[in-house]
Formats: sequence, C-alpha cells, structure tokens
Amino acid sequence: MAFLCTRVQSPDVDDYKKLTRVMKYICSTRGITLTMEAGDRLKWWVDSSYAVHPDMRSHSGIFMTLGKVTAYSASSKQKLNMKSSTETELVTINDFLGKYYGPGIS
Repeated sequence: MAFLCTRVQSPDVDDYKKLTRVMKYICSTRGITLTMEAGDRLKWWVDSSYAVHPDMRSHSGIFMTLGKVTAYSASSKQKLNMKSSTETELVTINDFLGKYYGPGIS
C-alpha cells in the first residue's frame, strides 16, 4: 500500500492492477473478525524490498506484535541506495529499531 501511495502522481497500468488487487482483498475480508489478545511476548518483524523504486532505492517495513496485537507498524522508502538485499535489511533494522533502543544497535 505504501508503494502505491508513491505512485499517485504518475500511475501506470501495473499500478492500477496492483491497486485493484488491494481493493478486492479489502472488500473480500470485511467480514473477518479482528481478534486482539495481549500476550507477554514482544516480537519484531522486519522486511525489505531491494531497489524497487525508480531511483533504485529500497522499501522497508516493520511491525511489532504483543501477543496477537499489532502494537506498531511502519513502512517507508529508504533514504540511501544499498548494494544488496542483505544490506537493505540491516539498514532497515538499524533505522527502525534505533528509534526505540538507541542509534547504531547493529
């Protein structure tokens, strides 16, 4: 969804197809009940897509769960160009988790 938001100024046919797919998913899952149940385990999930933007920047996403509850989520375009997908994921971890646990937590 965050990637599609960056394409608003000049969308192409593929962007329209992606948006249509997202909207179909949202409409088909309206009846699913959201269950929120707090737990005692805090988990972080991090993922990145390497060089997916036209300027060859990567896209990062992260979310934190506490039991069955999503406590935090974020998605953003990376500010730097990376040389590999592994480096992209490491920068993602450092950028997002550094906000909570201090800078440079490699």
